[in-house]
Amino acid sequence: MLLDPAAAEAFITGYSRVLRRVAGDVDDRGAGRGMLKVLAQARHRVKQNPALLEQAVAELQASVQPLDEEVLCAIRTLRVDDWVYLRDTKNYSVFIQRSGEFALGVLALTQRMRDIVGGSGVVIEAGVVEYRGRFVCDGLVSRVVHLGPSYRRSFDAAYRALRARGRFEVGGEA
Repeated sequence: MLLDPAAAEAFITGYSRVLRRVAGDVDDRGAGRGMLKVLAQARHRVKQNPALLEQAVAELQASVQPLDEEVLCAIRTLRVDDWVYLRDTKNYSVFIQRSGEFALGVLALTQRMRDIVGGSGVVIEAGVVEYRGRFVCDGLVSRVVHLGPSYRRSFDAAYRALRARGRFEVGGEA
């Protein structure tokens, strides 16, 4: 359910550099929850105006310390959406796009999704990228809404239907 620690660290480093650039080059002195809020706000700005992402990437690529190529490719696949985090399996967390069009098997970076949001069966806003052949949650989770039993059953049925129709992806093994 977790990405390899070295790969997670590489992604976090590059992704946070990009989001900090979008946010106006804030430094790490505000580490912790304050920094997570800044990064989530920057990601929201990117969702509203995707050109900000490419602008930040271009600026960083022109710097003396360009982004890692794998991380750069992953960042460019960023999909910020409302997801239903349904449950964990042995190998991934099940995310259903809230409209129910498709589902993904998603890895977390350094903490299990259940630990980040306090349990499964929730609707969250989060970013998902394709990194090293897998779908990975960016770890910036906002708007957590816990689902009641009826909604959970409904999304569980939707997940089974999506799997049966080939609308569930885990990504290739890297």
